[in-house]
Amino acid sequence: MKNIYIIGAGLAGLSASVHAVKRNYKVNVFESSNLMGGRCRSFFDKKIGQEIDNGNHLVFSANKNFYELCKIVRSLDSLQLLPFDLDFYDKKQSLYWNINLEKINLFKIIMNKLELIPGTSLLDYLSIFKFFFTKENSTVHDIIGNSNIYSTFWDPLTLAVMNTSSENASAKILAFVLKETILKGKKNCNIYQPKVNWNNSVIEPCANFLKKKGCEINLKNILKSIKIKNNFITRLEFINNSVEVKENDLVIFAIPPSNFSKFFPNLSLPKNYNSIVNVHFKLTKTIKEKFSKKIIGFINSHTHWLFIKKNYLSVTISNANHLNNLDSNEIANIVWKEICSYMKIKHRITSFQVVKEKKATLEQSPTNFNLVKRLKEIPYNVRISGDWTQTSHPCTIEGSILSGKRAIPL
Repeated sequence: MKNIYIIGAGLAGLSASVHAVKRNYKVNVFESSNLMGGRCRSFFDKKIGQEIDNGNHLVFSANKNFYELCKIVRSLDSLQLLPFDLDFYDKKQSLYWNINLEKINLFKIIMNKLELIPGTSLLDYLSIFKFFFTKENSTVHDIIGNSNIYSTFWDPLTLAVMNTSSENASAKILAFVLKETILKGKKNCNIYQPKVNWNNSVIEPCANFLKKKGCEINLKNILKSIKIKNNFITRLEFINNSVEVKENDLVIFAIPPSNFSKFFPNLSLPKNYNSIVNVHFKLTKTIKEKFSKKIIGFINSHTHWLFIKKNYLSVTISNANHLNNLDSNEIANIVWKEICSYMKIKHRITSFQVVKEKKATLEQSPTNFNLVKRLKEIPYNVRISGDWTQTSHPCTIEGSILSGKRAIPL
C-alpha cells in the first residue's frame, strides 16, 4: 500500500487525509501548530469567556465539495442552512436595505417591483452578464467598474468572495462564482453556517473520522527540511523525527505558498497576500435584541460583514493589510462605533478579541493565478494542496476542500 505523507492539517490537509483513507491509503499527517483547522479553527477565548471561531466563512449550498466532506465525516446535522436573506447597511449614507432571494420572482421582475438597493433600478443589475465575456487578465473593476452598483454591490461582493479589492481581483474567478450561485438560481445561494462553531462542524468530525481509520496525526511537529534525489523526495526532516520516503510514496504539501517556497526556493510563487481581521465582541441581551438577521453586510465602513452568533458578535474585515500595524484596541473601537451606528444606540464597548490573519490568502489577481498555473517543476512524488492551488476557484473553504480531494490519486 502506498504511504501518503501530508504536511499541514488545515482544511486542505484534512480534506486530503479524509479522501486518502477513504481510498485505503496509509496516511500520516504532520502539523506544525498544536491545533488543526488552519483558518477554520475554533478556540476558547479568555477575554470573551467562551469558545469562538478564528474567523467567519460564507459557504454556499452550491459548494458541493464542502457538502460531500461533511457527509463523509457525518457532520451534516451540525450545520444550519440559512436562506439568502441578508440585511445591508450603508454607514456613509445611513441607508438600510434587504436582499431576499426567496422574494424574487418573475412577476416582480416584470412589474419592476423588486426591493432593490436604494437609488438603483433593475437595469443596473444586468451588468452581471458582462461576466460572460471576461478575459484571462481582466480584473473585476475592468468589467463593471463604471456600474451604478459598483460600490454598493460589486465591490462588497468581491471582497467577501475573494478577499481582494475589485481593482486587483480576477474577473474570471468571480465569474465562476456567479455562474455557480446566482445564475443557477436561489437554491444554490443558501448559506451554510455551523450551529455551534466551525471546529464542531468540520474540524473535529474530520479528526475523529481519521483516527477511527487509523490515520496518524502529528501535531507540533515542524518540517525543517526535505531531501531530494533524482527528482524524488526521499526524506522528510521534522523537529521531532525523520521519515524515509520511497519513490512510490506520495508527499502532499497542504500549506500556504509562503511556507511552500521555503522548501522550493527556486519556484516563482505569488508574493502578494491580503490579511483578514476578525473582531469578536461579547454579546449582551440588550445588543442581541437589535438584530433580526444572523448576517449583515456593511457598506462604506471598515466593517464588511457582521455575524450574530449565539453569545458573541463577530466582524470580518477583508483585504485588511492597512490594519496590520494598527493597535487592537483602536481597531475594536472603530468597529464598535460602526456597530452602534447600525443599532442607532450608544453602548459601551463589551469584552472583545481581535484576530489578525496576516497573509490570510494570496491576492487573488490574474498575475498571481497565472504564476500558480505555471507551477510544474516539482518532484515526481509531490503534490500541492491548498485553496491557492485551485486557479478556477476563489481561496475559500470550498477551494481548500477541493484541492485536498484532487491531490489524492484515484
